[in-house]
Amino acid sequence: MAKNSIKSTTMKKIRGMFNLAPIKTIFLLLWIITTVVIIWTLQHNVRVTDQYNAIRKILHISYVLVLLWYINQTGPSLSQVGEYHRSESFHSKWGIWISVFIIILLFTLTIFSDSGIALLLLFLIVSSFWILIAWRKEILRRHVIQGLVLALIAYLAGTQMAKNEFLGTPVHYLLSGLTFPMYIAGGLIFKRTRLGGIQLFESKYSESLTSAMKGALLFVPLGLLNAASGSPAAGITWVTKWWMPIWLPWFSGIAEEVWFRLLLIGICFFILRPILKTYPALLVIVVVLFSGITFGLGHERTLERFLTTGLLYGVPMAAVFVRRDFEHSVGAHYMVNMIPWIIVFLGK
Repeated sequence: MAKNSIKSTTMKKIRGMFNLAPIKTIFLLLWIITTVVIIWTLQHNVRVTDQYNAIRKILHISYVLVLLWYINQTGPSLSQVGEYHRSESFHSKWGIWISVFIIILLFTLTIFSDSGIALLLLFLIVSSFWILIAWRKEILRRHVIQGLVLALIAYLAGTQMAKNEFLGTPVHYLLSGLTFPMYIAGGLIFKRTRLGGIQLFESKYSESLTSAMKGALLFVPLGLLNAASGSPAAGITWVTKWWMPIWLPWFSGIAEEVWFRLLLIGICFFILRPILKTYPALLVIVVVLFSGITFGLGHERTLERFLTTGLLYGVPMAAVFVRRDFEHSVGAHYMVNMIPWIIVFLGK
């Protein structure tokens, strides 16, 4: 019986590998094609002339769709997502629906109101401190140290941008400073949802580094596309040191991923789970779209930000967080910003 069971498990793994082979092949081919083509357009000064716009858009949309398909098909089963227990969240049905209404209202305001993103960020701040108080007994010393280190790295990485007025001083202090409590709160939420993963919170440091590198590799084409679109901005002359392009992206890579992925997705999933507890896949889609769209509109409430920053950058980052882990999304965000900074440094 045991031998038959082992043989059956082995055969299932082999069949699974063969089933995934076409997906991996298609993804790899598109990764290579997109990378080569966009490098070629950058060599032809696409940032200045804005040529090959149609080609870039087709490649961008195609790569995002295939990337989402790839990370979903090769990710872990959604069966690992924690089961819902009423005692963990709300004490009444009214409490559940009130919380759901707040999420819907915040999403609506983010789309239609200039104050929407500010209210969303305020909601995250209040929620994080509520979590820290409610689950304070679960906070370990290493969680505090990790949060402080991440906040310090984000702050230092953003210093040059704030100094040169590329980044507003209040935003610099707010995003980096609140990274500390929000990282801990996001980790505590993860312990309930088991959505995605966070290697660092569980002291898996080598795994954290590996995941960040894998996330960065997945998003190389999107980093090149971001550079080809003209990001970060025209006329930047202060990026004159070799270390700047490598150091600057850690601000957004850490702070924004803690805010918009680790905490926002975790809270939304935790709140909406009682309503969609029998539809985990649908719930994952909802929180990924919520995170991606609000992330895009948080940069600027325009149609272009919604379509590009939200759907073509924010959604893939949210998806890679959900289907991989927090470190993957940090590496992904870092790469999307690092390549444009390298292009700026090179004076292209």
